[in-house]
Amino acid sequence: MFALQSVLLPGSPLPLHVFEPRYVAMLDTVISTDTEMGVVLIERGREVGGGDVRCDVATMARVVEARELADGRLLVMALGDRRIRVRRWLPDDPYPCAETEDWPDEPEGESPPTGEQLRQLGALVSEARSLARRLEIAPGPQHPAAEVVPVDVGRDVSQASYRAAALAPLGPLDRYEVLCTPGAGQRLAVAHRVVADAVELLRARIELGTG
Repeated sequence: MFALQSVLLPGSPLPLHVFEPRYVAMLDTVISTDTEMGVVLIERGREVGGGDVRCDVATMARVVEARELADGRLLVMALGDRRIRVRRWLPDDPYPCAETEDWPDEPEGESPPTGEQLRQLGALVSEARSLARRLEIAPGPQHPAAEVVPVDVGRDVSQASYRAAALAPLGPLDRYEVLCTPGAGQRLAVAHRVVADAVELLRARIELGTG
């Protein structure tokens, strides 16, 4: 289990610069045995040094590219695959390990979201990204007067919420809330709410000149 102060969502890339010996050893094992690793949010503590408290919902990831540097550090690109739950944490020997289980979307009785709802979510994400660029939060050139082109979150309801949360300028706790929502329809509603909140916050910061 790779413990970070950020949240990896299914379908999202994760670039890693690995230098801590325990995680270098873990990645060596993952790469040499062609296995997966869980990526989990740190609830309390720091990424380096151990002793952290970790959350219990995570994302299983697979390494798609890796390069070892001359001094032993690793440059890794991983890709989030699916959501998992931690059943039991095991001793860090030498790196974090846990017993986990897959957590697929849970059944819902509500009507599935419409294409219009997905389009609206994409438009919200695009607006949030545009506002964040104006505040120099997100990378990229600033174009305050540019037309906002809606982000396409796709038509797969299960993945749309993950994509929206990954692309929007959200904090780790908002992304973790999206990850922890049991069903796809509910998760889409949560993603819409947290992205809309981000838009309102960014607008307020611009109006107050606190960027």
